[in-house]
Amino acid sequence: MKKFFAIILAAVTLTLCLTGCVYEDLNVKLNKDGTGSIATTVGLKKDFVDQMLGGQNPFEGKETQEIEVDGDKYIAYTETKDYASFEEIEKALSDMTYNTGDLGDMMEPVNDESEEVIAELDDSEDSAGDFFLTDPVDETPAVSSDDHIFKSVEITKDGSKYVFDAVLNKVEGQVQGYDMSDVFKVSISVEMPAKISAYKNGTVDGKKITFDVSDLSEELELYAECKTASVVPVVICGVLVIASIVAFFVIRKRK
Repeated sequence: MKKFFAIILAAVTLTLCLTGCVYEDLNVKLNKDGTGSIATTVGLKKDFVDQMLGGQNPFEGKETQEIEVDGDKYIAYTETKDYASFEEIEKALSDMTYNTGDLGDMMEPVNDESEEVIAELDDSEDSAGDFFLTDPVDETPAVSSDDHIFKSVEITKDGSKYVFDAVLNKVEGQVQGYDMSDVFKVSISVEMPAKISAYKNGTVDGKKITFDVSDLSEELELYAECKTASVVPVVICGVLVIASIVAFFVIRKRK
C-alpha cells in the first residue's frame, strides 16, 4: 500500500511539473521611426529541471537565470534582437513556433532518481489498474499541424497612427500525453511609440500593454493603437510667432 501511494505521489509530482512547464515571454517594442525589437524569454519549470534533468542546464550554451512567474520558479534565458523595420518584426513573430521536440527528448530520465520515478509509473499499470496512465504515452509528441504562435501579425504606421494587430493561434495537440495548452505558459507584451489610446484583451500602462493569454486553447486577438504628436502644428505655430515678431519690429521701425 505504501508503494501504491508513492507511485500516486510520483504521478502527481510529474503532472504538476508538466503543468505550465514551458514559459515563453515575448516583449515587442515599436519605435517611432519604424524600427523595433523583440525580447524573448524562454524557461523550464525548475522542478522539472531538477527531477528530469538532474539540475543540468536545459539550454546548453546559453546563460540562464532563475525567475519567478505566478509563484512558479523557472530556469530561463533571454535574448533580444533589433529589427530595421516593422515588416521584419512581423515576419519574425509570424515565424515563431511552439517547439516541443526538445521537450520530448527531455522526458528521458538522466539520473537515477528520475529513472526510478518513470519506472514506478510504468509498473503502476499492473499494480493500480485503470486508476491512472490508462492511455499509453507516445514515444514522440503528437503536435498540431500548425504550431505557430501567431495566426496573423500586422503592424502598420499611417501618419501619426501606429497599430499592432495580431491573432494568437490556439494551442492544439499533445506532448508526451499532456495537452500542449496546459504545458505552456505564455506572456506577451507590446510597447508602442506613444500612449495607447485603443486596445483589446490586455492591460495598459501608458505606452505598454500586457495581453491576457491565460487560455491558450482558443484564438485571441491582440490589438493596440496609439497616435504620436504631430510636428506640423508646432512648426506652424513657430512660423506664426516668428512672423509676428518680424512684423512687430518692421511696424515699429516705420513709426
